[in-house]
Amino acid sequence: MQQPAAGLGTEWSDLLFAVAEQLKVPLTVIARQAELGEMTRQEDAGHLQIVRTQADAAMQLVDSYLLGLELLRSQTALELEPVSISSTLVDTAHALTRFAKQYNVDIAVDVGGRYEPVMAHARGLRAALLSLGFGLVEAQATPTSGRRTPRLTLAVHRTPHGIIAGVYGTNDSLHADVWQRALRLCGRAAQPFTGLSVGSGAGLFVADTILKSMESSLKAGTWHRDRGLAAAFQSSQQLRFV
Repeated sequence: MQQPAAGLGTEWSDLLFAVAEQLKVPLTVIARQAELGEMTRQEDAGHLQIVRTQADAAMQLVDSYLLGLELLRSQTALELEPVSISSTLVDTAHALTRFAKQYNVDIAVDVGGRYEPVMAHARGLRAALLSLGFGLVEAQATPTSGRRTPRLTLAVHRTPHGIIAGVYGTNDSLHADVWQRALRLCGRAAQPFTGLSVGSGAGLFVADTILKSMESSLKAGTWHRDRGLAAAFQSSQQLRFV
């Protein structure tokens, strides 16, 4: 019998507010591009691609939000199964590439080494990583003191606490205190993140909600010189011998 998911303290109404705020960004871009097309009366392929990409990102956020809302309302955990973390990161990176290109952000994957499957929920894990990636792309395009080439890296590594998978970027403003403060302000402030241009941060909060239903959660951390958010997972082999 499934047990209630631990740590799902964010009220669904607060999460809805955050999602609504974040949706203003891609929907505004869609509206302006459509307006430009009407004025020029041209079916410009570049404009149409922007519209399609932004619309896809908005719909992905809505889909992930609905999954998170379902979990919050039912207070049940997702049923875990062995999932390839490396394949999920690669698939997510491909899905993020077109969106990131509009912000001139490079997408990279670092899955050096071989990793056994982790205990997760396949659909939930992909939804969480996509929401996290979409949420952090814009932050990488924000100028930082280091002035490094904007890049987002989906990475995995092993620690004594489990297999860590996360999304890390060249914006160095995402510290642990910034993340904790944003969690407290979720749904209560239009821009809960200090030093990060990620709007309401809805994608990050949705990702955290889904991961909590898999007995994990997002934590701020570093990968080489980059900062980001990551979650820990138990390997299926570890659970088999417990």
